[in-house]
Amino acid sequence: MSIQPDDVMKVENQDWETFKKTAAKDELYYSGPGDLLDTAEGREKFCRLNETGVFRKPDPEYPDYKIWVFNVQGQGLVIKKRSRVDPALMENVEYDASGKETGKSYEPA
Repeated sequence: MSIQPDDVMKVENQDWETFKKTAAKDELYYSGPGDLLDTAEGREKFCRLNETGVFRKPDPEYPDYKIWVFNVQGQGLVIKKRSRVDPALMENVEYDASGKETGKSYEPA
């Protein structure tokens, strides 16, 4: 059985750790647009249920690069990835605990 990105939204909170161990090989479950980290609800769930730390995964749009997520459990997260507008830049998007965007910045890649 293959895990689909939307499956993470169907997992009950108490089953999260079990799901992470059996579902995917990495913590982000990110496979492109429309995925867990692309919705406020998904980001909120990721922020609340994953421990404080840094998570990374290959970027499906730029295979030689990673998407980085800096999570502070229950407080907020920053998603850092190659800019879709200018690949010479990294885009850093900050979110609060509810998954709503609070800021955006750019830096050289």
